Order: sequence, then structure tokens, then C-alpha cells
Amino acid sequence: MQMNLEKLLREQIDKLNPRHSENRELIRQLLDYWANLKDYEINNRLLQDLVSKYALSEKKLKNLNQQLIEKQQHIDADLAAAAQIQKSLLPRISIPVENCQVAWNFKPCDLMGGDIFNVFRLDMDHWGLYMMDVSGHGVPAAMITVSVSQFLQQFIGQRQNIAPECLPQNGIASPREIFDLLEREFPFERFKNFFTITYMVLNVRNGNLIYSNAGHPYPIIIRENGTFELLMKGGPILGFVDFQRLSKKEKRFKEGQVQLKPGDKLFVYTDGIIEYEQGDGRFYGTDRFYNDLDCLKEKSVKNIVRKAFDNLMAFGGNAKPPDDITLLGLEYNHSSAA
Repeated sequence: MQMNLEKLLREQIDKLNPRHSENRELIRQLLDYWANLKDYEINNRLLQDLVSKYALSEKKLKNLNQQLIEKQQHIDADLAAAAQIQKSLLPRISIPVENCQVAWNFKPCDLMGGDIFNVFRLDMDHWGLYMMDVSGHGVPAAMITVSVSQFLQQFIGQRQNIAPECLPQNGIASPREIFDLLEREFPFERFKNFFTITYMVLNVRNGNLIYSNAGHPYPIIIRENGTFELLMKGGPILGFVDFQRLSKKEKRFKEGQVQLKPGDKLFVYTDGIIEYEQGDGRFYGTDRFYNDLDCLKEKSVKNIVRKAFDNLMAFGGNAKPPDDITLLGLEYNHSSAA
């Protein structure tokens, strides 16, 4: 149709004699129309090209978006699987510690957390307990928690793979010895993360508890008579081994020893509790946490952990915490303890 119209215009112009003044204006108008027609053809072709390119780009974008969605789904599935593996490293909800009742609650701020803890048998009389908090969140922090947990597995049950010079005569490594081993195994310059940890060894026959804290919040004992006691022995956070050379101290970490009596309750936690905040920026804080435990001290350790956790979340309006939150309670009940 376009070619026929151009042919018709050419024929009409050829028929007109430009020498006649009355034809000159008509020829000019026909030429203008023809020029406009060519411009329209060019613009129409450009528009078609643009529409075609846009449609192709849109199709490519949709394909890329679908690929991104599928990749994100795979990543989410992998992270969920990794989170389940990390959760499998946590102790069972019901921990059968002889002469003790144990309860805990754990709420990670991300799918994977930087907090991890465990309660495990060392021999017939002794149980170990640790709780650690890796700096940062997400996958990097979780990888370190898994690595440390695997490293500490060698101290559970038979420890024939541990160098004899690392263990005392009874075969049970002390908290201070554990920290020395961890610091050599997980230096900051290698992992770019530091972590705090509390490590304890409890004799379930007589209630003797040996502990140390590496930069971790002080564990709390609520005695059977209601008095509070903070377990404050320890040292700095783990990971900065150069501090040992700078301080020129032979022993970076101090150990504490206390005697648990029937009815005494022990609580270990991470700083996600005291750093949980309301919308106005107010932190839960240690004073509020201690007061909460004091109000609940007559209850069973299971109910204290559950209610203290409920009170904490209610304080922040059940908002997603900015850090992992962990609380573990242990009540010693051996009536024949010395």
C-alpha cells in the first residue's frame, strides 16, 4: 500500500507542468505530503524496532528474574537445611543430667545463629557445659559455631585423640585448658571473628563446679535461700591470641570454683537478652533481667526459663531480636551432696 501510494504521487507530480503557476503550489503540497509520508514510514519502522527490542528485553528480563527466583529458592533451601544441622548440635529439650534439672530456650535473630551451647557427660561423675556467642550473624558466625562445636566433641566421652599433655590425670580438661586450646585453634587473623564463651565442669555427685568465662556475661547462681551469686572468674574474649604476648601473663584465664547445694539454680545466657530493646531504644538490661529472675526464683527451673523468656519478648513487643538470644537453667538436686 505504501509503494502504491508513492507511485501514484510520482505520477501525479509528473503530469503537472511546473511552468503553470497554478500547478506550482499543488506540486509543492504533493512533495510535502510525500516527504511526510516518508518520515512516517521511517518513524513507524523505528517504532516497530523499539517495540521489538523492548519485547525481547522484557522476555530476557523475565527469564533472568525467574532464574534469580529459582537460585534464591535453592539458597533458602540450603540455608534451611544448614539451620537444621546447626539446631541438631543443640542439646535435646530434655537433658537427662543426673541429680539435676535442665531447661533452655534459644531464639536466633536469623535463620542461622551465632549462639551455640551444649550440656554433655564427661565421665560417670562429671558433666560439661558450654555456651558461646560468635561476633556477627548469619552464615559466617554459624560456620564458626559449628566448627567450635565439632572441636569440643572430642572432649565428650572417650578423649583418646587428645594429646596427653593437654589433659590432667583424671582425663578431664579444665575450663582454662579448653580456652587455651580454642585460642590456638581459632585465632582472629584466621577466622576474622571473635567469640565469648563460658565453660563449666560439674561433679554431679558432690555439686563441685569449676568454671571460667572468656568475655561472656557472668553466669548467675540463685541459692536455695534466694541469694544471688555471680560467677565472675575468667578472662578476655577468645580470638586475640596476641594479647597473651602483650600482657606477658602466663595464664590469661582465671578459674573459679563453687559448691552447688540442693535447690541451687544456675543460669547461663548470652548478651542478646540484655541487649533486647523496645521500639523507643530502651534495652532490657541486666537490672531488669536480674529482677525478673528474682521474682521467679521460687518456681522450677523449667518454668523460670519459660517465663523469663516470655517476659523478655513481651518487653520488646515480640519484635525480631537484633541478636541471638539464649538462656539455660540448671537446678542441682542431689540430696546427699557434701
